[in-house]
Amino acid sequence: MKNVKWETLDRLKTNFKELEANEHYIYMPFIDLVYYPSEPYRANYYGIGLLEEGEITFYIDLTEYTIKAPAIIFVDTTSIKRWDKTRPTYEMVSILFSEDFLQDKLVENNILASFSDLSSLGGCVTQLDDSEFERFNTLFKVIDLYANSDSSFHIEVVRGVIYSMMNDVAYLYEKYGNVTKNLPSLALKFREAVAKHCIEHRSVQFYASYLHVHPKYLSQVISLETGLTASEWIQKQVILEAKILLQDQSLAIGTIAELLHFSDQSTFGKYFKKYNGISPNAYRQTL
Repeated sequence: MKNVKWETLDRLKTNFKELEANEHYIYMPFIDLVYYPSEPYRANYYGIGLLEEGEITFYIDLTEYTIKAPAIIFVDTTSIKRWDKTRPTYEMVSILFSEDFLQDKLVENNILASFSDLSSLGGCVTQLDDSEFERFNTLFKVIDLYANSDSSFHIEVVRGVIYSMMNDVAYLYEKYGNVTKNLPSLALKFREAVAKHCIEHRSVQFYASYLHVHPKYLSQVISLETGLTASEWIQKQVILEAKILLQDQSLAIGTIAELLHFSDQSTFGKYFKKYNGISPNAYRQTL
């Protein structure tokens, strides 16, 4: 594992012809973990999955989730994901979609607010009661009906269903006590940029230039909206990347330092210990 792998809609479409795919979304009427990498990965798409039966274990940014049906799962593009493939005893229906598809004909501000809420989390998991499960089950049945439809309006129908799901997921997340804050566009773009570029770039100045704002203004917005400074967000993401790589016992710590663009192993070790409290080797021994 040289670095965290990126999964794309295009790769899924190319490698698995049986998937019901459109230009900007893929509908999965069932889950087959062969579609996903064995190692941790990021994706260039968002996903909503309805766990219908059984129990599933997966990871979002190193946090383990073991959840029993019925449940709804949302994941975004900034989080690092990994599926436990050792216990394939569940049934799940999913829709994967690009941000462009979601926002192409966005007309309702509440959809954007829900999208902002959920994207600020990296992902979320919510158990469902019977009536909540039936709502999502019905929405997925509509997608199933239109996924291969000849109707000239089928794309708008699918997009409309996803809008409904986004609102409902955000509503349920708040209903069960997990109230989130709307993140403004700048904060979301910053998070996405850090997730993509933190291996090569760890200065606030780089991200300010990348986002065409003043570094002081960027820091103020990020601190106000997230409770962390821009520097802390960058450090947090670098440490996460390091932890992911340290899980691969075949990678020497010196090699990991090189992959993360540190000048040498000693510099990496000091950085990791400063922001994580223990050395890379000590962390590896806890795995």
